[in-house]
Amino acid sequence: MTNIDKVSLAVSEWAFNVVKTFLPQFKIPIGGKLGGLMQLIGADPATYNIWNELGFLAEPLIQSMVTPTLNRMLSGMPDEQVPELAMKFVDSFISRAEEKGAVNLFGIELSKSTFERLKELLERRMEME
Repeated sequence: MTNIDKVSLAVSEWAFNVVKTFLPQFKIPIGGKLGGLMQLIGADPATYNIWNELGFLAEPLIQSMVTPTLNRMLSGMPDEQVPELAMKFVDSFISRAEEKGAVNLFGIELSKSTFERLKELLERRMEME
């Protein structure tokens, strides 16, 4: 298994956990088009839980996006340099979250501890053979 593969696995697992944490908190605006459509079919957008309905799609979607993207981004780099680069990126996110209180990534406010969890996953994956 290459270091790129290990980074991809760690980032995919981390992203899945982030989505699993934040998606159930997402509320559909009642006054919006989607809220109106849901009301037409008898669903209550105020109590609708997206994770319960669509959570099963999160893992395959994340893996199908993360792995190819990271492979493309890191493919020109020597494999032995990948762990150091990944850790530098995560350390930058940790520092930024510590400095600002959180980092907004794709509209989700992520705390320092969220990025520390990513660092732990990366360290664990890098130890794999």
